[in-house]
Amino acid sequence: MNLPTGAARFVFILAHPAGHVVAPRYYTPFFQEAGLDWHMVPLDVAPENLSDTIRVLATSKSAAGFNLTIPHKPAAYALCDAVGPAAEFEGVVNTIRIEPSGRLIGESFDGGGFLNAARAEGAFDPNRRSFVVGAGAAGRAICHALAAAGTRRLGIIDIRPFDDLTSRLKARFPKLEIDSERRFDDVGLLVNATSLGLHATDALPMDPATLPGDCAVFDIIASRRTELMQAAAGRGLKVVDGTAMIKHQLPLQTAFWRGGP
Repeated sequence: MNLPTGAARFVFILAHPAGHVVAPRYYTPFFQEAGLDWHMVPLDVAPENLSDTIRVLATSKSAAGFNLTIPHKPAAYALCDAVGPAAEFEGVVNTIRIEPSGRLIGESFDGGGFLNAARAEGAFDPNRRSFVVGAGAAGRAICHALAAAGTRRLGIIDIRPFDDLTSRLKARFPKLEIDSERRFDDVGLLVNATSLGLHATDALPMDPATLPGDCAVFDIIASRRTELMQAAAGRGLKVVDGTAMIKHQLPLQTAFWRGGP
């Protein structure tokens, strides 16, 4: 991997805290394989400093854009001058491009990266009930992607209200059946879209013993093999982790940073 020079450009991944961020190990090599002298740099930015950090960094010709992760996706949405269709529906962005004029254009690629990974791993069947634990920023994007891909039945649970998400999904996808029943006996795809699992001391987002034997488990945590992943694998279930989501998302984001839709 090449070290940055003065001609290099940088994509900043903003998080708080940032200790769990592993994305640069995938993005920087991808950039260089694509012939780009680009590098991803993680920054720990407190929420109260997010706006100032983005505004200042965006003035540098060395900055190619931003990648947003916990907890910045909803706040970053409000900082954009314009957003793409996925972000507009979800109310969050995880990707910001800096236009030559200085305008900030945002989009959400969590859903696209998730769905492409789930399909590649053979974990998605639209005829089976999908279940998403966590309706935060990533969870909203994943629910949107599942609905857009033709999922017929979708369970969603979260400690926070998700009435707005439910109403948006029902308005856009009127044939979609949505429930919040903590029932897993008919689930074909279980998604952990929470931050539970970042630490070994975290509680399980749900009991994997209640999943059917042919269920796939997709845990979006990328920094470690979570206890949910281990328990699901121990039962012989198909397990997909967050690195798959990163790998399938980064080409979409890179094209966007380079000026694509």
